[in-house]
Amino acid sequence: MRSVALTLACLSFAACSGTAQPQPDAGRASDLDAGRRVDATPAPDAAAPPDAAVPRDAAQDAGADDSGPPPEPCPRLYHLAPGGDDGRSGATQAEALATLARVEALLEADPPSCDVEVHIAPGVYRQQQTTWRFTLPDHRITFRAADRMDRPVFDGCSAAGDCPGGTFFRLRHADGGETNLHFWYLHVRNYQTAISLEGGRNAEATSNGGNRIFGCYFERIGNVFDASVEPSTACVRLVNSDDNEIANNHFVDVINTRSGGLIHAIYVAHMSDRNEIRANRFLRSTGDPVRVRDYSNDNVITDNRFIRVGTSAGYSDWYCDHDARTDCTKPDPECPSWNNQFRDNVLDGDWACAPLATFHYFQDDSTTGCAPPSASARRLRTSGNTQTSAPCSME
Repeated sequence: MRSVALTLACLSFAACSGTAQPQPDAGRASDLDAGRRVDATPAPDAAAPPDAAVPRDAAQDAGADDSGPPPEPCPRLYHLAPGGDDGRSGATQAEALATLARVEALLEADPPSCDVEVHIAPGVYRQQQTTWRFTLPDHRITFRAADRMDRPVFDGCSAAGDCPGGTFFRLRHADGGETNLHFWYLHVRNYQTAISLEGGRNAEATSNGGNRIFGCYFERIGNVFDASVEPSTACVRLVNSDDNEIANNHFVDVINTRSGGLIHAIYVAHMSDRNEIRANRFLRSTGDPVRVRDYSNDNVITDNRFIRVGTSAGYSDWYCDHDARTDCTKPDPECPSWNNQFRDNVLDGDWACAPLATFHYFQDDSTTGCAPPSASARRLRTSGNTQTSAPCSME
């Protein structure tokens, strides 16, 4: 197995915090693409995107035949509150539910014909673990803060301090269609994994996609909350999940107290393609913040801030090489990833506060069982990335 670590020449970048000035990295100019200059990473709590206020469907045309049942109000609303009750309808704040699992059960019993919004009131929701399968290929299901200035908190620990870990939200959907789940301004803490979007890892046709994670705050993910819990591999995990947007989020204290390098703030794995990772803040992580694995192609990572994170690089590419290992669990060979982009990011030190490299490949460009890429393919294209002159100065 051959390990390649390169730190690339970067465009100049304005200071992001304190007095430290980002300085260009030294590296091989042949590895760089010409890229645009970005003078500052967008603030993680920028104004809500256009879909923050989801428009209701157009009113029925005047004079339409009203002999049938009235149309369903759109979007369909459900309400959650810390004092909610799953025996209620969830249709109003006064009838708020307690859990996301109950929302899914109601949707399965009465599938909607339009978008769905789950309005989640401020407060703390404890030890919820949801495995979600219901999706709408032509409509969104949005889990959103009722008030984006006061994120609801999903806490993996009980009020008494019992913290079993687990995954807060796991999507299990593998029919190759759009799943259209949106997570908007949620706070998730004290879980081994926050969100896992899982298609089938053995065939590209068993994907999901079209999901969005925006404005969320992920905190104390891994086993940092209880060293007796098993280490984790991801805060946000994609498995054969395509065309997702992960933007404007905070990843804070994504830490394993043992096997620290195993955990990644965002793990893009097993044929996860065309995902956008943009304008996020990564603050303190024992493992490389963005890990790409096994033929996950055409992903774009741009305008992020990486502050005291990782051991190898801001972006690392790994696959379980059947030629070199006997412990790979996927039956078919895993392969290198191609045509990803890592641009205009600020690199402010690794976990030990040494300079953080731009990227690192753990294996070669080819292995048995993997088709060769096109002549124009590249593992990674980079431009505009900068290292601060004093690592960890932005912490």
